[in-house]
Amino acid sequence: MAGMETRIAFESMVIKPTTHPTYDLIAIIKLAPFEDVRDQVANPRILLRKTVPIIGDVTCMATIPNDMEVEAHFLAKEDGIIAGIALAETVFNEVDPSLKVEWSQKDGDYIHKGLKFGKVYGRAHNIVRAERIVLKFMQRMSGIATQTK
Repeated sequence: MAGMETRIAFESMVIKPTTHPTYDLIAIIKLAPFEDVRDQVANPRILLRKTVPIIGDVTCMATIPNDMEVEAHFLAKEDGIIAGIALAETVFNEVDPSLKVEWSQKDGDYIHKGLKFGKVYGRAHNIVRAERIVLKFMQRMSGIATQTK
């Protein structure tokens, strides 16, 4: 075998991340409404099944007609960098695909306290179900973006 060259072929290969719940954003979004009841459920993964109903906000159900349509606005609580808009749209779509979301700003934009930077239209009950999840994500992501900018 003298004189023969050894050739090694390099092929591109996709390396998938390890399995971890935080890599599945849709699963996280589906579990988020159950955050307050997680201690009452022996296996939180059962909540991902489609047979488990999402109850919604009890106060909203008791005080707002089920079919009421509303418009809700995103209002900046302080100056900073906005982040999480794409994730917010995913949350609204998962909760109710008929909700309409509009933004006047985009991720990475600097916003001032008091600015209305987006709005969502649709059934009040579904907006309330989604808004808590959206606000938690956006507040955290925007806070990080503001501190690192």
